[in-house]
Amino acid sequence: MSKETSLDNKLDRRRVAPKGRFRHPRLYLVGEAPGAEEAAQGKPFVGPAGRALREMLELAGIDPKQVRLANAIPFRPFSHATRRRLRNRSPTIEEVDRYGAAVLADIRRSKPIVIVALGSTAAGLLGEHRSIQVARKATLQFEGFALQVTFHPAYARRFGGPHGRIWRQTVDDLRGAWRESEAIRA
Repeated sequence: MSKETSLDNKLDRRRVAPKGRFRHPRLYLVGEAPGAEEAAQGKPFVGPAGRALREMLELAGIDPKQVRLANAIPFRPFSHATRRRLRNRSPTIEEVDRYGAAVLADIRRSKPIVIVALGSTAAGLLGEHRSIQVARKATLQFEGFALQVTFHPAYARRFGGPHGRIWRQTVDDLRGAWRESEAIRA
């Protein structure tokens, strides 16, 4: 079996395209990859991580109508767990290299004010390979667009939830990106 065929067999082929404000969104949020609910509905961030993200956006005072949502790859990567049940997995470097161009093209077309990379997969796609703790404190850009790196909502949910330090840091980072978009727009 070729490497290409091997990758394709481990991806749900239902494409999940970016959604939300297309022209000049104040924030362009890039996650890792769709999960089962996202693949089923064809929309990014509608599963548990999406619910966490919406709560975070509300806490940060962000208007969701000014946001565009996407993932580093448009397909759900999965693996087989016990009894052949499917479970989500992180995309491989090869998958991000192969399919990440779609979100990069969408970013270039939509011309966001600030891009927010949610997690290390999204950060890597946008050229940032330092740890999230280091990158979230840095002043970054991607092709001239302001870039903020923060934790993925699923990670914040898993490690502390709404009352945890990582959750609070993520909300603070989102709030900071929103304020930055306001300053750039002015």
